[in-house]
Amino acid sequence: MEKKEIKLNHFSFYSIFAIIALIYFSIKCIHFYFEMGVPKEIWETIIVKKTIFISNEKNISTKLLENLTFLLLIFLPPFLVYLFVKKIYIICNYFLSEEKIIISDEHFYYTRKLAMINFEKFKINLNEIKRITKILMKAPTIFSTNIPALAILWYFKEQERILIKDKNGKEYKIWNIPANKLSLSTYFGTAKDDVDLYIKELKEYLKLEEENIEDDQETESLNIGMKKLIYRHPDLSEKKKSFFILFFSQIFLIFIFLVVFSEGITVFYEGGIEILFFIIMSIACIIISYLLIKAMKNAIIYFFPYEEYEIIDDKLHYKKNLKLFGKSFVMEKFDVSLKDIESISSLAPKISYIGIKPLDDFKPFKRIHISLKNEEGYEVCNWGKISYNYVDFSGDIDKVLEIEFKEVFNKIKSFIENGEKKYNFEKQLDEIESSYNSEKSERYNFILNKIIEEEKLYLYKDEEKFIVNAGEKAIKNLAIFKTMNFGEIDFYVFYVNYLSKKEYEDKIVLVGYNGVDGKEVTISELKNDINEIRDSKSTFI
Repeated sequence: MEKKEIKLNHFSFYSIFAIIALIYFSIKCIHFYFEMGVPKEIWETIIVKKTIFISNEKNISTKLLENLTFLLLIFLPPFLVYLFVKKIYIICNYFLSEEKIIISDEHFYYTRKLAMINFEKFKINLNEIKRITKILMKAPTIFSTNIPALAILWYFKEQERILIKDKNGKEYKIWNIPANKLSLSTYFGTAKDDVDLYIKELKEYLKLEEENIEDDQETESLNIGMKKLIYRHPDLSEKKKSFFILFFSQIFLIFIFLVVFSEGITVFYEGGIEILFFIIMSIACIIISYLLIKAMKNAIIYFFPYEEYEIIDDKLHYKKNLKLFGKSFVMEKFDVSLKDIESISSLAPKISYIGIKPLDDFKPFKRIHISLKNEEGYEVCNWGKISYNYVDFSGDIDKVLEIEFKEVFNKIKSFIENGEKKYNFEKQLDEIESSYNSEKSERYNFILNKIIEEEKLYLYKDEEKFIVNAGEKAIKNLAIFKTMNFGEIDFYVFYVNYLSKKEYEDKIVLVGYNGVDGKEVTISELKNDINEIRDSKSTFI
């Protein structure tokens, strides 16, 4: 293979302008923070004065507003600086850096670096590359597109568009592409890129063929070694981000509740109509806190655990495990016999129109239903509501995340169905193996009936002997025949070329050989016995 080098560079002056603006705003936030004496004010108020939560002033509403403003001054500037610095790193990592792909005779090399700084690099053996697919494009939310400043930041939202999977299941993401440049499509449309062209070029160069996902676990002989499948939510990193947003929102809400509650106690002892205001505010804080805690609980119970599907003998064992602090906790489990499964179907997606992604993502919903023959069933595969955060290349939001779910569904369905096929197949092999280990006369009749039934046989020959066996599954799958070079031959060809020729009449044939012994007969005797069985079944040449 000719050595090939591909460079991907998304540099634009927008990136430089954005970094300058972000550095300027970061410095302004820090300057404002210290100019207003916020750190000193925090120390004096909380440690020395201790008057932020308790006040004897009569104008309670004004004091409450001052306290809330004070809390905002405490948290907002550092939070903005954190966001600005993080965005600067993302711009340097994804939009100023250069991606380089080098394909040699044996390896696929990838590096992403800015000047002398390597942000990421990896190497894959070409023989290990299993699949190259497209990652769905992230689309701007309504909230971010309605505010120009947020829309500008949206342009620098990282999104890697090409996914490379190797045969060991490891994933590599490359080809960073920003949203479409600052145009109307940033606000009202869906950004598009040439990722399909790059994928097509890579596939053609690497000579990768399209895969049929539904059949990727099944082999010709059903010799499926995979007996355990682990499913983790495909958008787990986004779920974790949403979880921490909810967590810090809950902490901030606790501070607000403490302010409201402490001021409410003061008003309660002093009397006055203002107590109703504090009661309503406290109830609102409790309701919002309940929703946040419920969302975080759903994240821990439904999205952070991983699902384990395991097939042992003729049973499917399902577990939903949550790993915390190095220990695994079983959240849900069931066992079901494979023969009792009627069907495996996908459930329709539930679409969210609220647009509050951290809350919508944590509404539990399962996408796969396992129906049993007794009309009972189980729902598995935790999946979030569609929040319109991703769109496909065509921009059709009706297909949001369904491409990814179809792959997950096909893998789980194929795993269970192939497990049942494998179990039934192994049972058949056990029966065939027992037939090959029976008495010579029984084994002999078994082989002759198989030859007539399948209308073909398997012949091993050398200068000294002929070995005749039958049963395609036995020859291709039993270990005793793996080292013997049996050739498949049509029965009628064998009849004409061997059984009907006089020079082979006295040739000794070993029929039903099982690695130890077989019944020895001449070609003439074999012909007569086959004709006798065929005549008894009213079958003639």
